[in-house]
Amino acid sequence: MSSKPETTRKKLNFMDCMGMATGQIIGSGIMVLTGIVIGLTGHGTPYAFILGALLAIVTVVPYIILTSSIPASGAGYTYIKRLMGDKASFMYIGMFVLSQVLIATFAKGFASYFVAIFPGFSETLVAMVALVLCTCINIIGLKSTALVQNCMVAFLLISLFLFVCFGLPQVDWSTLRFAADNIMPNGPMNFFTGIALLSFACGGAKFIAENADDIEAPATTIPKVIVLSTSIVAVFYAFIGIVAAGVLPVEQVAFQNLTLVAQTIFPTWLYLFFVFGGAMFALLTTLNGTLSWVHRGLQAAARDGWLPEKLAEENKGGTPVILLMVFFVMGALPIITGMDLTLISNMGVGTDMLAEFMVLLACWKLPDVLPKEFEKSVFYMKKSTLHAVLVVIGALMLFTSYVNLSDLTVPAAIACAIFIAVLFVYTQYRNKYVQEKKAKAGSTK
Repeated sequence: MSSKPETTRKKLNFMDCMGMATGQIIGSGIMVLTGIVIGLTGHGTPYAFILGALLAIVTVVPYIILTSSIPASGAGYTYIKRLMGDKASFMYIGMFVLSQVLIATFAKGFASYFVAIFPGFSETLVAMVALVLCTCINIIGLKSTALVQNCMVAFLLISLFLFVCFGLPQVDWSTLRFAADNIMPNGPMNFFTGIALLSFACGGAKFIAENADDIEAPATTIPKVIVLSTSIVAVFYAFIGIVAAGVLPVEQVAFQNLTLVAQTIFPTWLYLFFVFGGAMFALLTTLNGTLSWVHRGLQAAARDGWLPEKLAEENKGGTPVILLMVFFVMGALPIITGMDLTLISNMGVGTDMLAEFMVLLACWKLPDVLPKEFEKSVFYMKKSTLHAVLVVIGALMLFTSYVNLSDLTVPAAIACAIFIAVLFVYTQYRNKYVQEKKAKAGSTK
C-alpha cells in the first residue's frame, strides 16, 4: 500500500472531533433512559447524570491510554487481538454482540414517542417497523447524507434546549434537596443502577478512538475531546434531568418517556416539534447509524476465520448482509418477546461493561507486550502506577456490570449465562482453525 494517501489525507482536528464526539453522545440515551432513571432514583436523577458522566470518563481511560500508545482503527477488537491474543479478541466481540440488545431500546424508544402522538398504533408493531426499515436501508447501502444527519442533530439540540428553557421556570426547586431520602428514595443500589445506565447515555465520545489513524495528534486530541465533550453534555443533561424530575410528581413520570413533561411545559405546536424534531429524530437516526457500523468488528472476526469467511462478504452496497441480520435479530428478539426497556437496558449496559473490562485487561498488558510504544505515549507512567489505576477502574467496571446484571430476571440471566458459555466453548473449538489460517497466511508472505 502506498504511503501517499496517509500523508496527503486531511485529518480531523480538535474542533472536528468535538463535533463528532458531541453528536455521538447526544442521542437516544437521554430520550430512553431518563424516565427509567427517574423511576430508580427519583429526584436524584440530576446527580445521577453528573456521576454517570464521571463514570463514563473514568471507564474510557484504558481506551485513552491505548489510543495514545498504538492508535489504530477498530479500537477494542484490534487492541485485544494485539495484546491478549486471538481467543480473547473473539470473546470480546461475542460479548459486544450480546450487548447489542440495546438496539431494541432505540426502536422501542422511537415507538413510545410515536404512539404518544398516534395512540391508535401498536408500540410493538411500530418498533419492529422502525427496525426493519433501518435494516433495509443499510442492506441497500443507502446512507443518510451528512446534510440530512446534521439537520436532524440540529433539530434535536434545539428541542432539548427548548425543553430546558421552558422547563426550568416550572421546576419545584425544593426537589433538589440533597438528602439520602430524596436522591436515593429507593435505596443506594437503585441509585447506583441509575448511574450505571446514565453512564451509557453520557457515553459515546469513546467512539472517536475508532478513527485514531485519521486524527491530528491523537495522543493528545482524543483525551481532551473525550473529557471536554462528555463534561459539557453532562451539565446539559443534568438540567434536562432537573426538568424531567422536578416539574411533575415523580410517581407520574417514573419509567415514562419525556412526553408527559413536554406536554406540561410546551404549547401544543412546540410539543409536537419536540416529539418529532427531538425524540423521534434522535432515536431513528441512532438506530440507523448504529446498524451502519455495528457489524464491522464481527466482520473482522469472520475474516480472521472465527466465523465462515463467506459471512464477511459484502453486497454491492458495501454491507455484510448476513452479519447485519445477526444484529437485526439481537434487536428484534427483545421487541417480539415483550422485554421492557429497563430489563433491556440493564442487560445491554451490564454486558457492554464486561466487554470494556476486556479492553482494560489489554491495557494492563501494554507495558509488557509493547513496551516501546507505551514509553512514547504522553500517558506513560510506571507499570506499577498503571496497574494501580487500572485496578480502581476495573473495580468500578465490574461493580457497574454487577449492578445492572443483578437486576435481570431469571430467564434473562440464564440466557446470558448460556450465551457466554457457548461463546467460550466455541472459541476453544474454533481457535485451531484460526491459528492454521494465520500460519498459512504467514507462510505465503
